[in-house]
Amino acid sequence: MKRFINLNNLYQMAAVLGCMLLGASAMSSCSDDMLTGQPSWLGNSIYERLQDEGNYQTTLRLIDDLGQKEVLSKTGSKTLFVADDEAYAEWFRSNSWGVRSYEQLSEAQKKMLFNNSMINNAYLIELLSNLSGNPPQEGMCMRRATAASEFDSVSVMLPSQMPTTPFWDKHRKKKDGILILKDATASPMIHFMPAFMHTNQITDKDLSILTNGESNSIGDAWVNGKKVIERDITCKNGYIQKVSGVIESSANIAEILRQHPNMSLWSHLIDRYSAPYYSESASRSWHEKTGRLDSVYVLRYFSGISSQRAPLQVDPDDEAVEATLSYDPGWNQYFNYGATTNQGISNDAAVMIVPKDEALRYWWEHDGKVLQDEYHEWDSIPPLVLAELLNVNMLNSFTSSVPSKFGSILNDAKMEMGIKPEHIDSCFMGCNGVVYLSNRVFAPSAYSSVSFPALIHQDIMSIIYWAITQYDFSPFLNSMESYYSFFIPTNNAMLYYIDPTTYGQPVQILYEFYWDSKALLANRVKARRYQIIFDPETGDYTIGSSLGAATTAQIRNRLTDLLDMLIVVGDVESGQDYYKTKGGSVVKVTNAGSPGLMTVSGGYQMETGKPLTVSTIYDQSTSGNGKSYVTDQGMILGASKSVYTTLKRCIPRSRRTRT
Repeated sequence: MKRFINLNNLYQMAAVLGCMLLGASAMSSCSDDMLTGQPSWLGNSIYERLQDEGNYQTTLRLIDDLGQKEVLSKTGSKTLFVADDEAYAEWFRSNSWGVRSYEQLSEAQKKMLFNNSMINNAYLIELLSNLSGNPPQEGMCMRRATAASEFDSVSVMLPSQMPTTPFWDKHRKKKDGILILKDATASPMIHFMPAFMHTNQITDKDLSILTNGESNSIGDAWVNGKKVIERDITCKNGYIQKVSGVIESSANIAEILRQHPNMSLWSHLIDRYSAPYYSESASRSWHEKTGRLDSVYVLRYFSGISSQRAPLQVDPDDEAVEATLSYDPGWNQYFNYGATTNQGISNDAAVMIVPKDEALRYWWEHDGKVLQDEYHEWDSIPPLVLAELLNVNMLNSFTSSVPSKFGSILNDAKMEMGIKPEHIDSCFMGCNGVVYLSNRVFAPSAYSSVSFPALIHQDIMSIIYWAITQYDFSPFLNSMESYYSFFIPTNNAMLYYIDPTTYGQPVQILYEFYWDSKALLANRVKARRYQIIFDPETGDYTIGSSLGAATTAQIRNRLTDLLDMLIVVGDVESGQDYYKTKGGSVVKVTNAGSPGLMTVSGGYQMETGKPLTVSTIYDQSTSGNGKSYVTDQGMILGASKSVYTTLKRCIPRSRRTRT
């Protein structure tokens, strides 16, 4: 095969000279040329180069059939990643699409093969990892847009392919299925270039794992999982970059899971958070492209990081969902818009650690048996409970999660997760991130924590668990480095909370916390406020007029204070009577360890002589971090009397002096 002369150095010298001659008015254009390395005056066109070579007939057929011959024959700015005919012959023998010859390719498949392999600008390999700027940001880019359109992925989803969740039920009876976009954004290319890997401290060993052993040098360049084997073939309208195999398409993480036979169980669990959303704009665009008046839906996932830079917390009927994933694994153009250093899709991507089916089944029968005993089958696990497992394996940053940095990956307790390179069986590059296929399950600490009873009993303990997660108490309670005693008030107990900031006042305030299942996740817990007339001697009170709804700030202030009072660092069954809480107050415990007989009293309960009975005890100490104690009658409250007031009441009236 003929090889092309690399004219990079010649071009760069010419570009510098051109900049000097053009003067100030052309500085911007010259700067762009230096970024892309585009020589507009060298070589034949891309199309002519492929023709001259003689072994790119399949690529030429794609170009001709898709009407791209004129585009690639004239001047312009393109970078085309091509596989030769031998690579295509191998691909036709073994591809997962089931296509065994060119003639079997559909129009949509041809578009995916071609469009995902072309960038609408001209880039040398050494400059592909640069981002525009003044000066350009070198080694910062790992993803960029291709010629692909979101409409390249329009497909028919048949009832048999729809996830078995209620969100799909209204479409399940449509025997011909529905037209659906796998995402409403076009899929970018993911590439690992030498400069990018050097800048982000990705090692040779990292690249070996990422490429499943096909490369052991960060001097190699990789595009959509294929190695660039001949670089910078210079043409008058751009560059040809020859790759080691056919670039099928840029699948997103959700699609990678769906397509891999050994990720089917995890894919099924992830898809429980998916739903089809009707898109008026997509339907209109589809009509303009095809002339057909079809309804087009978009496949989306309930998630905290989602397209349109906003969480998706409602289903297609605009009803609030029970739980969300950390991010939308089907969002092609994912980026962590909440990160202060992230500038968009270019410089990072997501990661998902996915246990093999057999690893997940083994875990279900052993370490995960606590879930099996509670729910019996995977599909019976409530979304909120299951999300804890899924989300701990969903990482927001690829550059922080390459194998050499596994030690910095933290779990839900902000402790080292424990993942090691030997746990990774294989790796898959997607347009929005990387999938690590693991031979073991990394479970959340929440499943062993003292907060676990509140997680799995949302019917009666949803309020306190919501407070734990919303106010960042999860890392503390999920830590396995300490022993905790956690007193959990039920939702019924949360109806009676006397605001300690109003202690000592003639009219005090009662909070009535309640659960609003219709609200978005961040607003599920609400509270009504009432005036109460309080008798400090008996502890009785009379509810007066309503003060309206508590504000978000008031709810946060009161619940964080309450949580501090419910946690004891240590064992309350050690034989003592009094224990100090996380917040610094004191609780009294009697008949410790005997549910139904055990009582706990905060300062308020000690003053009024009305201890709270512990109805249920959950022992999480064997594989977790302590015990949980459930109270149904009320919640632990601090003392209403100061030390001075208490001492004063102990002094005979005749001996008291005015101060």
